[in-house]
Amino acid sequence: MKILRIDRQAGEWPAAAAAALERPEAVPSGVLPARLVADSAIVRNNRPVFVPDFAREGWVADVRPAFHVGRLGKFISRRFAMRYVESFSLVACLRPEAGGVTDALTDSFDGALTVGELMPLPEGSVIAVSARYAPLPVKGGGESIVRREEVSVEKDISLPDLHLEDTVALMSRYTTLKSGDMILPASVGILLPVDIGYSLSAFAGGREVLTLRLK
Repeated sequence: MKILRIDRQAGEWPAAAAAALERPEAVPSGVLPARLVADSAIVRNNRPVFVPDFAREGWVADVRPAFHVGRLGKFISRRFAMRYVESFSLVACLRPEAGGVTDALTDSFDGALTVGELMPLPEGSVIAVSARYAPLPVKGGGESIVRREEVSVEKDISLPDLHLEDTVALMSRYTTLKSGDMILPASVGILLPVDIGYSLSAFAGGREVLTLRLK
């Protein structure tokens, strides 16, 4: 199983990537800023995420759509790319808020990626997504202690802005896509600062599909 995370903003498609799709030869490296995330980084939905020791405070959750491959494919034409995608989910990518160059440790630590419930591919061109994080209740003196207020974010995600067909086509020139692989085509700007003792929930079309608790 491969997890391909593309670190670009939705709505922005590199000119080099567009040009590469028009050429029959192999795609040069660096056309898309892709990262390969280890499958051991995945945490199941609604399970606790234990923050690693290298950064105990100051975390950001990047909530993104993920598309799940359902067929074996290599050098896939953009025209037929969606035939290889069978479902989608919302995922939460955790990373330390502090700056610096990311590497395999910060991309693929255990718990770096929480994958939400699988859903059928959207029928329309927009996915209504919202996310909410709130402190978990802490017992002290017989009462629940609330440290910070709940924060919510709402956003309509344009599917054309994800350039999913283009991404599938380009990635399949680098590597054979297999059933079970995941492609995270872009960040959609849903970034929430979270910390130990908080929960995060994400919704698609008003339905809760992703929950994680930081421990």
